[in-house]
Amino acid sequence: MNLMLVCLPLGFTAFWLEWGPVPVFGLNFLALVPLAKILGDATEELAAGLQSDVLAGLLNATFGNAVEMVMMVQTLRAGKTDVVKATLLGSVLSNVLLVLGMSFFFGGILGQKKQRTTVLAGLGLKDEEPHGSYKSADGSREFVAEKVQSFSAMTALVNTSMLLLACLVLSLVTIFYQEASNESIYGEIGMDSVILGVSRVCSIIMMISYVAYIFFQLVTHRQAMSEEDDGGEPEEPTISIRMSLVVMLLVTCVVAFCSDLLIQSLDGVVEKAHISEHFIGIILLPIVGNACEHASAVRFSIMDKPGLAVGIAVGSSTQIAMFVVPFSVMCGWAIGQPMDLDFGSLNTTVLMVSIIVVLSIIVDGQANWLQGYLLISAYAIIAVLYFWMPDATSFRSE
Repeated sequence: MNLMLVCLPLGFTAFWLEWGPVPVFGLNFLALVPLAKILGDATEELAAGLQSDVLAGLLNATFGNAVEMVMMVQTLRAGKTDVVKATLLGSVLSNVLLVLGMSFFFGGILGQKKQRTTVLAGLGLKDEEPHGSYKSADGSREFVAEKVQSFSAMTALVNTSMLLLACLVLSLVTIFYQEASNESIYGEIGMDSVILGVSRVCSIIMMISYVAYIFFQLVTHRQAMSEEDDGGEPEEPTISIRMSLVVMLLVTCVVAFCSDLLIQSLDGVVEKAHISEHFIGIILLPIVGNACEHASAVRFSIMDKPGLAVGIAVGSSTQIAMFVVPFSVMCGWAIGQPMDLDFGSLNTTVLMVSIIVVLSIIVDGQANWLQGYLLISAYAIIAVLYFWMPDATSFRSE
């Protein structure tokens, strides 16, 4: 995997020498794989140093979302509010469905060497453990059966409650715009001005709620939100907390540049495929832009750290929905762009139903591979929906 770091300078070179969108996309995408491993290593060291998977997951999500916030501001300055809405909606959906689903799926079928549990046979595996245990050739991973991972149900439920609050706000603002427009209540005042005012007030309330959530998570209920001790020896970090943060910051900056090159080359890659703009904005861009976060969450779940995986996936979605979305509205207000919370009836419905599905899966604080598969299936269905959605459809209620 470390050999793939050679793709990093090659990806930059491909962009500067104009080799074309396909080489730029492919090389920078491959470069994200070793970068994801480095970011995951730094997060693991940070979790060991802080003795808190919750805080480490929060910091990992924050570094990743910082990249999106910078890109969001640049897109807003260009006046592309629909692109901003599509990207933010896609980020939430990809995290709670695709990332969490893949984490549960692979964490539910793969185990560490130290585990002694019922195992499924696989290619190149041999029986060395009791009850028909089958290991890979290098002994580092096992295909396991009857495996159920456990994580803090309270952490997951609090995050999901925050996501439901975000869905409530987006749904009410969208319905308000539809009803008020149909009744022509505001007449000369203009519905656009009214919806902007409503969105800005709601955004302030949402951001205050997110601050309260952080205070609850890290101060008043820090112990309740932390993962339960499994009785094992605590892991000792090999590098300091400060060094872990520096590594995460540097890798995040490199990832931001790679992601920017990926996004710039994406249009050229899909141009001949005739893919709709909604599919690009809601499905492809979030997957590409958050590839490192996605890989980190899946990796931690395979390492039997589902709490850290949930913190990255669901925590990142919570941060986007309750902080980045209202922050984009406030940024639009500051720079004179009409960014509001009306995401359209279809999009708010998709978001609401997705969060309810996630809530039904994580409510008991346990996960298995089937639940992960169901989340991935839900994301695939949504992807099909947006693949066939015409470009003329706007992110605004009509």
